[in-house]
Amino acid sequence: MKFICNGTDLSDALSKVMKALPSKKSMPILEGIKFSAFGDTLTIMATDIDFVVIMKIKADIIMEGEVLVPGRTICEYIRKISKENIIEFDSQIEADKLYISHCDSFIYLATMNINEYPAIEEQKYDMEISIKQKDFKDLVNKTIFATSTEDIRQQLRGCLLSIKGKQIKSVGLDGYRLAICNKELDEEYPDKDIIVPAKSLSEISKLFESEDDKVKICINDKKLMVEFDNNKIITSLIAGQYIRYESTIPTNFETEVTVDRASLEYSMDKVDVIAKQDKNNYIKMDIKEGKMTIYCNTSYSNIKEVINTFTKGKDVNISLNAKYLTDCIKNSGDEYLSIKISNSNNPIVITPIESNEYLYLILPIRTR
Repeated sequence: MKFICNGTDLSDALSKVMKALPSKKSMPILEGIKFSAFGDTLTIMATDIDFVVIMKIKADIIMEGEVLVPGRTICEYIRKISKENIIEFDSQIEADKLYISHCDSFIYLATMNINEYPAIEEQKYDMEISIKQKDFKDLVNKTIFATSTEDIRQQLRGCLLSIKGKQIKSVGLDGYRLAICNKELDEEYPDKDIIVPAKSLSEISKLFESEDDKVKICINDKKLMVEFDNNKIITSLIAGQYIRYESTIPTNFETEVTVDRASLEYSMDKVDVIAKQDKNNYIKMDIKEGKMTIYCNTSYSNIKEVINTFTKGKDVNISLNAKYLTDCIKNSGDEYLSIKISNSNNPIVITPIESNEYLYLILPIRTR
């Protein structure tokens, strides 16, 4: 194999592909990144078996072929020389080594046994949908923070993606909080529910760079493939049924508070400094007409924040996990939020004022 390519293009592709390298040492062969040079295209791939990233760039292919090289080593090296317009690669000069040269400098990098590298099984997909990259990112960012990182129930480590007609919904929950986000699609699709690992969704959304360009999503019962700009990302799905969450969402409320999101975020940023000193990480929220007072008392410090609000209904006191409330506020994005409360023992519900695009639910903390 021998080819010449642009350093910036290669470095950018490698920075995306390396997201699929295993985070923990498992099979040594999975530490490699595969280069395939055919026609006028260089295809770069990495996988940890459950997650695959495939990127393509233009290259001057002098001799076609494939090679497998240590992933993190080549990513770091190419990043340091990425400003070079021309980088030459040749695997024919010396056996079991890849020659990389730029200007008058060169390096020989030991290759890995490509025959041991896992082949990516061709998939037949039952459904193909199209969605704007910015909408998919919003779906992900507004829900993955509520998924679990520790629960033994694998379903809670992923987001439910539910497609019904012209709507796609993402749901994340960990047993203490719930996040739902809805987006409209351009056309109707058959109903389909899948559970996608939160980690995979996070990495996929980070690769999107366009606002209005669309991404193609292909789905079957075991895999999800995202395709954009001739690049592919494939992730395994989580098997099983998602938790029936609908009945946990209250529908009747005695108190509804309209609050300026930026003001609430500013106050919670200060309260968090104190709340995280204590392992319980909780705050008390006292809601009365026109005012929301937030208290946090630990064995080290005390803090009180007062925010002006528009309140309908009864006065109420409720205790919440500070981090859970802060996560909801930071991921909402709207100018004003509605906080709905049944009583101090039931979950609070947070929604935007002018749409039903998302909904957040937080269980209260019962205190003496």
